[in-house]
Amino acid sequence: MNMKNENIKLLVQLEELLKQHDWYYGMSDDHYYYTKGREQSEKIQQTIEKLNNKNCSVMARELYDKYYK
Repeated sequence: MNMKNENIKLLVQLEELLKQHDWYYGMSDDHYYYTKGREQSEKIQQTIEKLNNKNCSVMARELYDKYYK
């Protein structure tokens, strides 16, 4: 897989993570939902970091800003 395809794959993965993320997990009284939201948040940050290392930080930031609530 070449670098461009890998970057596209990561961007698609990031968008799916952002769409499915519970942006309000921090306000949950239920430990299950809080933990699940925290894990999602960490996965999003890891994916953004990978994209930043591949010089795709602008696109990653635009996606994040699009879905951030």
